[in-house]
Amino acid sequence: MVINNMKFFLLLAVFVAGCSTGIPVEKFNAPVTTPESFSLCHGYGCKSKTKTGFSKAEWKKITAVFPAKNADVERSKIARAIAMMEKFTGDKTGLSQDRGEADKIKTDDHQLDCVDETVNTTQYLHILAAKGLLKYHAPAKPLHRGYFLDGRWPHNTAAMREVKGDKLFVVDSYYRGNGGAPYIIPAHDWLSGWRPSDTKP
Repeated sequence: MVINNMKFFLLLAVFVAGCSTGIPVEKFNAPVTTPESFSLCHGYGCKSKTKTGFSKAEWKKITAVFPAKNADVERSKIARAIAMMEKFTGDKTGLSQDRGEADKIKTDDHQLDCVDETVNTTQYLHILAAKGLLKYHAPAKPLHRGYFLDGRWPHNTAAMREVKGDKLFVVDSYYRGNGGAPYIIPAHDWLSGWRPSDTKP
């Protein structure tokens, strides 16, 4: 029984390893600022990287989402833009197959865990910011919650900070499949254990 329990916890530790700690994005991909050429993480824990980029026509559609008249509206526009960015790159790289929460299919290289999503979404935020499309927000360091031993499942997310007032928001793409708009909510709520079921449709 002790051996079986040990095997269980070892397997569980391997399963959550990709999302078990906070991640310095630069360890996987340095945040990029060029929409024409960058690499996306996938395959769990950025095991794989695929180079891609936006065509001029795609980038024109993304930029057409902006500007916004205030911070609230800009957050909704950021969610829409990132959904478009995911869809455009997903169609080119095969990552259009990615499902929300990855369905725990660790053998599928086209699925993304929270590390992959965090790195990619952080890159998208940096691209939008570098091109002057964000007026009310700026990219922030990714956030982490849960350490398993504290009773909470480990999870990472991209984040951004409101320029005026310094309020922190998460931009969580993990819970939705490719091309789905990420959840953008106050970081305090996310760190307290928020899940999609807490958000009204």
